[in-house]
Amino acid sequence: MVRLQHHQQSQDKRVYLQYENRQPDETVNYNREHPLKEFAWLFFGLLGVVLVGAMVLGFFGGEIAARVPFSVEKDYARRINEHWENKPRDVEGEAVRAALRELAAKLAAVMNLPQGMSVDVHYSPEGIANAFATLGGNVVFYRGLLEKFDSEDAVALVMAHEIAHAKLRHPAASLGRGIAVGLTLSLVSAAVGERAAGGVLQTAGTLPLLKYSRDQESDADTEALAALAAVYGHVGGARDAFGVMAKLGGGDTPRGPQVNILRTHPLTADRIAAVDRMAAERGWRADGERTPLPLALAKLKLKAAQPAKEIPAPER
Repeated sequence: MVRLQHHQQSQDKRVYLQYENRQPDETVNYNREHPLKEFAWLFFGLLGVVLVGAMVLGFFGGEIAARVPFSVEKDYARRINEHWENKPRDVEGEAVRAALRELAAKLAAVMNLPQGMSVDVHYSPEGIANAFATLGGNVVFYRGLLEKFDSEDAVALVMAHEIAHAKLRHPAASLGRGIAVGLTLSLVSAAVGERAAGGVLQTAGTLPLLKYSRDQESDADTEALAALAAVYGHVGGARDAFGVMAKLGGGDTPRGPQVNILRTHPLTADRIAAVDRMAAERGWRADGERTPLPLALAKLKLKAAQPAKEIPAPER
């Protein structure tokens, strides 16, 4: 009886606790910095990650693309550049193209091209002073540039330089970098990335793609100088060619400072200095007798030197 009464008293003294949610501390997750400053940190941090990612993917994209079999690259270039083979040409254009192809064959014979690689030279009658190498070993020369040279040696320097780009797979590497960068930009904006990658693919066959880097240009110069020394016995034509390029670019002292790190091509003065340095290091003759222009190119230059005929005004 006593034990039961004690149990009843214990139950009566039971304390029931009530729990309520505590109000959060107002200082939690509170940032004393201005919201715009915080946004700027986030924005530029994300931008930095994207840029680093673009550089890394661009490098590996270029390396992978440069290792694609040349036959695959050439087949792709053929499919997107059918107009080169189907484009009608006049007699003068055919003669110029034949002369350029003969020169290319002479240079390629001493440039130790990879097995299975071939070079195809094209000629455009446009007055643009330019030449470039693109996918599939295709090299394009414009009339506007050929008219500037006085010797075969100078033309050969440019030709060997462009062949060297093909030999070293620079066009494929540039294409791979462009696509990789486009894919990286897709992380920021799908539309921007698609336009970037698509633009590279659309211009891959006919334009100089992305600008080759200064290292690639220097490597192509080295290959070209070696070819000149092997074919002509000296590298004097390189000085002539670079002299023409300097004039086309406004000389070596254009307005404003020349910031080399911002350029894709080495400075012309640096390229000329490299000719003398490499000639001394490798035992090449720095100068020698020039080889005359092939007949078709000489006619092209002579035609350009003639004053334009004035068309008489119609009688009233």
